[in-house]
Amino acid sequence: MNEFDIIAKYFAPLTMGHGALDNDAAVLEIPPGQELIVTTDTLNEGTHFLKSASAADIAHKALRVSLSDLAAMGAHPLSYQLSLALPDRPSAQWLTDFTDALMRVQEAFNIFCSGGDTTGIKGPLSISITAMGCVPTGGALTRSDAQEGDAIIMTGPVGDAYIGLHLLSFLSPDLTFFPAAAVNDFGEGAESYFIERYYKPQPRLDLIDLMRTYAHAAIDISDGLLADLSHICQASNLKAEIHMHDTLFSPQAQKMITGGLVPAQELLSGGDDYQLLCAVAPENAEAFLAAAPGAVQIGHFTGALTEGEPPVTLLDKDDQSLPIKHTGWSHF
Repeated sequence: MNEFDIIAKYFAPLTMGHGALDNDAAVLEIPPGQELIVTTDTLNEGTHFLKSASAADIAHKALRVSLSDLAAMGAHPLSYQLSLALPDRPSAQWLTDFTDALMRVQEAFNIFCSGGDTTGIKGPLSISITAMGCVPTGGALTRSDAQEGDAIIMTGPVGDAYIGLHLLSFLSPDLTFFPAAAVNDFGEGAESYFIERYYKPQPRLDLIDLMRTYAHAAIDISDGLLADLSHICQASNLKAEIHMHDTLFSPQAQKMITGGLVPAQELLSGGDDYQLLCAVAPENAEAFLAAAPGAVQIGHFTGALTEGEPPVTLLDKDDQSLPIKHTGWSHF
């Protein structure tokens, strides 16, 4: 099949009746009183997923991470554009698995494909997704509106995806590894649990309305809790204090920490969790937590950020400052 045959057979159904892919561009209708939120993510083989990753796993991750960006802005999904740079002619089975997985994500999160591009590349597989969503005019959440005294609320645990990365042997050699067999000693299915958290993050679109009601600022945790919290601090010109506590982690990850397989602090900089960090007025924190099962308050924003001062302070159970060696992922 050539490019156009592939589009017609495999990608056209992803439009879900909203239009054809044989035009030069998509025509999208934005509801009255709404603004369009647009985000783009690129996932490259060897950086964001293993060469051995299945087509379904790649599709799940590629679309879900873009949906997480929409959630962080308080936007309900509208559509997305998919661009594929393929190193080889894909098999029919690969294309079927890839587009079937995309369709499952679309149906789960109420979004459709409105276009894109399919090309060849003399290099590794590269996937770019531009996702679009809508918010009421003036209602988008940003990183720059956190206020001094705001509670820092995290919508779920961090570290599971990072452990999944270790299990996939997909980290630089200077970082800690542990044997997969040891993970399974901590419970049946532990290995598959962590790997699924890496390839199938859950974008918190279920909390959009709650966030727009209570959150002053928000970000999704893609590069690591410490790194992404620092982004809010820098944008809002505030410092933050957070507490090291086992509520930061899932029960499965806590078993790994207690068993000595992974340092707790390392999980705070691992990334790929795609939970949300929200700045919420202290008087509204209890209401937010009650409406968002699994969410935890991990600290608060303090005074103004000064030049040369670290934006985030990590405290132990005795309120003593802990050294931070690494905050999160960086491409360069």
